[in-house]
Amino acid sequence: MFNPFKKTYEVDELKMLSFLGNLILFSSLTKDERALFLPHLHKRTYAKDEIVFLRNDPAHALYILTDGEVALTLDNEKSVEVITHLDSGSIFGETCILKEKKRLANAVSLSDNSTMYVLPQVSIYDIFASNIKIKVKMLEAAANLYHDVNGDILKTYREAEGFFYMSNVYHHKP
Repeated sequence: MFNPFKKTYEVDELKMLSFLGNLILFSSLTKDERALFLPHLHKRTYAKDEIVFLRNDPAHALYILTDGEVALTLDNEKSVEVITHLDSGSIFGETCILKEKKRLANAVSLSDNSTMYVLPQVSIYDIFASNIKIKVKMLEAAANLYHDVNGDILKTYREAEGFFYMSNVYHHKP
């Protein structure tokens, strides 16, 4: 039966809702649940070699890469190791859905114009406060993501007999 009071979406909103539905943190949310995030997405373009965030920065935002390439890197006093390259359709900075966490890696734009949507942590937590189902679904998705990453680390560690570069973990996808 037709419901005249049901929320309708513009074409560009439907595209973004579909795009979000393909991302692990949003994939278990309904279209209407994903729609709650739309007003909080801020489009930002980064130049080549521009820092998105640095290791140990407070994790205050989630990033959704829609165009371009970003590298996640680890650094020490002597070198910088690229652990993975992210391209369009990638999500990163998911640590921000956990309170009071810091970044574990650096994120650097590799493209002349890397376009992404930035979703502030404060907006995420405002949505969580008013909708516990969304919070549970997203935290469960993050837990599954972290479980998979930990499994990849342990598998790489076993195969390398204790010595490996972190980039081996992220390039070891089946």
